[in-house]
Amino acid sequence: MNNTVPIFFEFEQERDALLALDTLEELGYKPDLLKDSKPTLHIHVDDQEVTSALEIAQAHGGRLVERTQEQSEAAMYAMAYDLENSIRIPAHTVNEDWPESYASAASDSWRDADRIPSEEEAAFDPSADDYSHFSAGIRL
Repeated sequence: MNNTVPIFFEFEQERDALLALDTLEELGYKPDLLKDSKPTLHIHVDDQEVTSALEIAQAHGGRLVERTQEQSEAAMYAMAYDLENSIRIPAHTVNEDWPESYASAASDSWRDADRIPSEEEAAFDPSADDYSHFSAGIRL
C-alpha cells in the first residue's frame, strides 16, 4: 500500500503558513506552499505521525481543507493509526538535545527512591512514629 497521504491547510496570512512550513520541515515532514487565493500548505505524511502535523499547522492558524484524495478515507485512517508495522512516536515529543547529565539523572532516580533517608531528611518526614495508627494484621 502506498502510504502517502496529502493533507491541506489554508492560512489567512502567508507569514503564518511560512512559520508552519519551517516547523514541519524541521521535524522531517515534506510540506509545500501553494499560492492559491489563500496561502495553502500541502503536507505529505509519509509513514509519519499525522497528529503532530495537524497540531503544528493548527497552532499557526491553519484550517484543514478538503481536496480530492488519491486514497479512500479508510486507507488514510489505516495509514495514520496502523500499529502493526511499528509504534509511532509523535515528532513533537522527541528531544535529542538533552544534556547528558539530564539523561543520567533520570536513570539513577529509581535507586534514590528506595534508599534510607538521612537524619536531616527524616526530620522533615511527617509520617514518622508520632502518629497513632492501627497495626497491620487480621484479628478475629
